[in-house]
Formats: sequence, C-alpha cells, structure tokens
Amino acid sequence: MSSIAEWTQWAERQASPRLTEWLREVSEPDWSRTVHHPLFDALAARRLTDQKFAAYMVQDYGFVDPFTALLGQAIGHAPGMQDRVVLGQFMGMLTSDENSTFQRTFEAYGVSAEAEYLPATRDFRQLLKDTALHQEGARSTRYAEMLAVLVVTEWLYLEWATRVERSEGLQPLMEEWIDLHDNPDFRTFVAWLRRRLEEEMSRLEDEAFAGVVKRFRETVACERAFHDAVYHAD
Repeated sequence: MSSIAEWTQWAERQASPRLTEWLREVSEPDWSRTVHHPLFDALAARRLTDQKFAAYMVQDYGFVDPFTALLGQAIGHAPGMQDRVVLGQFMGMLTSDENSTFQRTFEAYGVSAEAEYLPATRDFRQLLKDTALHQEGARSTRYAEMLAVLVVTEWLYLEWATRVERSEGLQPLMEEWIDLHDNPDFRTFVAWLRRRLEEEMSRLEDEAFAGVVKRFRETVACERAFHDAVYHAD
C-alpha cells in the first residue's frame, strides 16, 4: 500500500510533480492498458460491430445508477458550495445528455438496458456502491475516496477519447459517445477533479492517504477488467 513517504520520494525526482500523475504511475500497467484498449480503437475506426457497440453500451449503462448515487454522496460530503456546484453540474450532464445517448442507442439497436451484467460489470458496480456507502474515517477522508473514483472514471475516459483517431463516416451514436468524453467542458471538469483530489489528499494522514491510493488503484483495475470483459464477450 503506497504511503505519503513513497509519494514524497517520487515527487523529489520530478521537475513539476503532481500527485495525480503519481497515482496514475502506481496504477500501471492497468492505466495504460485501459487508455489504449483495443475496444476504443475498434470503435473509432469503424471496426466495432453494431452488436458489439450496443452490448458495450448496455454494460456501461449498468454503472449509471450506482455512479449517480456515488456522485450524490460526494455532493453531500463536499466541504462547501463551490464543490457542490461543480459536481451538481456534472450530475446534470450525466442524467441528461449522457443518459439521452444511452437511451437513443438502446432504441436504435433494439436492445434492452435490463440485460444480464458480466461479472466484471458486477464487480465494478459493487466498488461504486462500497465507496458511496463507506462510513469509516473522517468526512474529509471519505470525500477524498469518492474523488479518487471520480478522477479515475472521468480521466481515463478523457484520455482514451482524446487519443483515438476517428474514421470518416463513423456511426453518429459512436461519434456522440466519443464527443461526450472529448470536449472543452469535460476537459475542464477532469482538470478540476484532479486538482481537488490533490488538495484533499494533501491534508490526509498516512493511513487515510494510503486508503485513497488503494481505492484509486482498485478503480483503475476495475476499469481494465470491465473493458477486457466487454471486448472479449461473445
């Protein structure tokens, strides 16, 4: 379990150290394997079949309910109105624009959102629920853990969406899915999440700090396992 001392030693060797960059590094190779996942390349290059895309979206939609519950808990645990406004605005986007993309995808491909979840999807859903309901530690510690999960889920999606090269004639719903995670507002939100996590973690004692690092790494591992499972599912 990574400690403040390990972070400090790493930071001393960097010209411009950032805590979230260190968190990403200690989450390798899962981080890079997720960002560079072949699922995203196939999607952007028009090599992902309609059936595969629809199945992926059904599984991904399984996170919306526990994720919005986690986001609601984060809003409640936030230290003040400034954080609540930013998180509340993101909640609004998630339950409107992103939810609309899901619903129109299900309608276009004639699939149900009530499909059976893959084991990796169930595991990730449980992590989101556990983070939202975790009651041990100070309020600030719980908020930092929630931010850690949010940073992983949103930063990873920003990185893959800005990395992929889109083919011409990409199916509109696939294009829309990439656009949701590659736009100026989303980049601003991810930058804010990273900064706030760094600020909150800077106030933690070693045990709480290590707990947040553990939650960050677990979330990255869940992201990789989920995308592997969806990509290789029949």
